[in-house]
Amino acid sequence: MRHTPRSLLPASSQPILSDRFVESLTKDGFLTFRNVRLQYLRAAAALSVLLYHASVVVERINGNASFLTVFGGFWGAYGVAVFFALSGYLMGELIQRDDPARFMVSRLVRIYPPMLLAVVIFWVAFFAAGFLRSIDPIGLLLAPAGSRDYFLAVEWTLVYEMSYYVILALLGFAGLRRFASWLAACWIALILVVLAKDGLVRDETLPLLSELPLQAINLPFLVGFLLPVLARRRWLPPGLWLVAIPATAAAAYLIPGDPRMKSVIPAILIVAAAVRTPKPTPETAFGMIGERLGDASYMLYLCHMPLMTLFGSFAPAFAPSLALWLGGIGASIAFSLALAPADLCMHRWFKTRIAAAPVSRLRALALSFIAIFVGIAAYADFHAREKREAYAHAMAIITRGKPASSATIRAEVDSVDRLPDGTLIIRGYAVDLDKPKLLAHAAVVRDGSIVVMERLRRMRADKARSWSRPDLGGSRFGFVLTVPKRIACSAGEFDVRVAFDDGRHIVPVIAPSVRLCA
Repeated sequence: MRHTPRSLLPASSQPILSDRFVESLTKDGFLTFRNVRLQYLRAAAALSVLLYHASVVVERINGNASFLTVFGGFWGAYGVAVFFALSGYLMGELIQRDDPARFMVSRLVRIYPPMLLAVVIFWVAFFAAGFLRSIDPIGLLLAPAGSRDYFLAVEWTLVYEMSYYVILALLGFAGLRRFASWLAACWIALILVVLAKDGLVRDETLPLLSELPLQAINLPFLVGFLLPVLARRRWLPPGLWLVAIPATAAAAYLIPGDPRMKSVIPAILIVAAAVRTPKPTPETAFGMIGERLGDASYMLYLCHMPLMTLFGSFAPAFAPSLALWLGGIGASIAFSLALAPADLCMHRWFKTRIAAAPVSRLRALALSFIAIFVGIAAYADFHAREKREAYAHAMAIITRGKPASSATIRAEVDSVDRLPDGTLIIRGYAVDLDKPKLLAHAAVVRDGSIVVMERLRRMRADKARSWSRPDLGGSRFGFVLTVPKRIACSAGEFDVRVAFDDGRHIVPVIAPSVRLCA
């Protein structure tokens, strides 16, 4: 294989999820241009997530869960874990090669332009289809800011990716990148200690800045980050494929447990196997297809959920489940292959500009972004903890007090819809006309226990007009409560309650045509 000295290569970084040229650092300090097996793994990881999400979408459309019995939550978690392990491996190489400013800016232009392109395309598509979608600017930043409205429904993984890049860039700016592997090893040990002590205690997909470091989902990236060191020291044993593939099958179908944890070791093993036995070029037509899908994997990951959502919105109710499943998968793959050339062209254009840019400009851009990223994440952390305190206060009001009544309160449950998969969507409103700005939370309660609770955050201009209160047109006193399908009505009737921040809670009127448990 041809080698090129590092000094002759443009100082630019590789993408996480999709690029034709995958670089790996050899022991003699040269860069080789190929390990096509990493491209195959990108393709496989994206397809794994796609198969799981297609199965979820079919269940939501018509209630058929048969595909989920085969392509269940493990495959979604496994695809994400493989992506993270691949990214960790590549970042372990790049952080030692690029100066921190060039590293950070290269990561920015790899992640954001394709994501923003996908957001624009699907905002227009939803608008044209009659579904007006709002865009959360903090969600677009990809900072760890807790619960956000992610437009493409998959950006939560990019929150982790961007956080890793910021941490690595800060290590570089601090002159500590030579200790990066040791820090990764200590980070792994800390997570394992927390897991042994507390287990999986939070939803890993929506972390705050203070919560992200201790999430178990960091493990694939961190172990992947150590793979370059293990490979250079020849500590990766041969025959890893013989362990990785059976381990994946066993974790998927035989070993019980949380899919997020079961997927970690198989994902790390499969990436380690690809690193241990690199392959320069595809040798078969099947390999060339895998390479092309690897190139398209980032766009496939970004686009498949909004595309399948649109696809499902227009699919007839009588459509066969297999047709829905295959149609969603086929449309997603075709669309991503069509967009992949634009993705790669953008990436190459930005690489050229970064290679020619003065280091001082890159440094200013990188440090400015890091300051904004960390600042917004820190503010969101503080704000989210305030909201959690308000949430806990509302829970105490509902569970400890008795319902009140007031002539100035208007509250009603005016709509209940059951989705094909059994999920209940409960809509209503509650407002004290004398205190319309009073913070309130709505909850579904069964036998004195809260099933689900949300802050009132929807505008109900229709009700404001009916009360001749134009001042309430922009107020948020409506609620939408989603009761998961696992909460069966057969276990008992639900009750809806609303807690006001002044200590009162009320039971909204149920509209005559509405039944909470139909």
